[in-house]
Amino acid sequence: MNNPTDYSIREHILSLVDWSNVSSVLDLGCGSGDDLREIAVLTYSNARLVGVDTNEKAIEVAREQSQGDERLTFIAADAANGLPFDANSFDVVFSKNLLECIVDKDAHLMEIHRVLPPGGTVLCAHYDWDSQLIDGEDKELVRKIVYTFADWKQAWMTDSDGWMGRRLWRTFQRSGLFQGAVNAKTLIETEFVPGAYAWDRINDFRALVHRGMVSAEEFERFYRDIEQLAERGEYLYSITMFVYVGEAIVSQGKSL
Repeated sequence: MNNPTDYSIREHILSLVDWSNVSSVLDLGCGSGDDLREIAVLTYSNARLVGVDTNEKAIEVAREQSQGDERLTFIAADAANGLPFDANSFDVVFSKNLLECIVDKDAHLMEIHRVLPPGGTVLCAHYDWDSQLIDGEDKELVRKIVYTFADWKQAWMTDSDGWMGRRLWRTFQRSGLFQGAVNAKTLIETEFVPGAYAWDRINDFRALVHRGMVSAEEFERFYRDIEQLAERGEYLYSITMFVYVGEAIVSQGKSL
């Protein structure tokens, strides 16, 4: 189930596109399909909606949860190796929290451009993991844990960049393939409870202990501080989502 604060981020991202005339959407790094199912509500009743993800278990879940909506198709594939679609196949290419995992980002943007027609829309969103702000008594400890997590290349990732959010603009600008703009929205939570976005992220930090990146004592002290702030009603967490919205412009090999 989506927590309200994270859902508000999705609402913001999707509000940046007029979906009323969109008949085909490609979701790269779709996971279990939550975003694509939300997009389905906003598009034509006969729209073509395709999700791609490397995680086969997530794709299985997406298929199960989308039964009954024949518009939705989910494919297990690695978007970093090229997109298995013809040129000009989709009106919109959507992606959230995927780009940092792509080693050759320039080639990936070229593939996105290829499957869009001139004027087609790219909607690329990414949290800036280094922008996580957590109140606490020990500033240096909070900084250490947040920065260590932001820089951690997890086993399933082929690349990692904790600054991907703030680097969306430059990444798209240097491609020369799109014309667009970037904006940001900050998620803020003041309750540290199961189901909250930050509850999951902060508990993810515990993996840093298992990998020897922070000590058990440091993590427990950090976690205990958060719990005490939450008990007093003084806890605060925030993270910033950056969103690039642009249209594919004519390049060599494409014409209007």
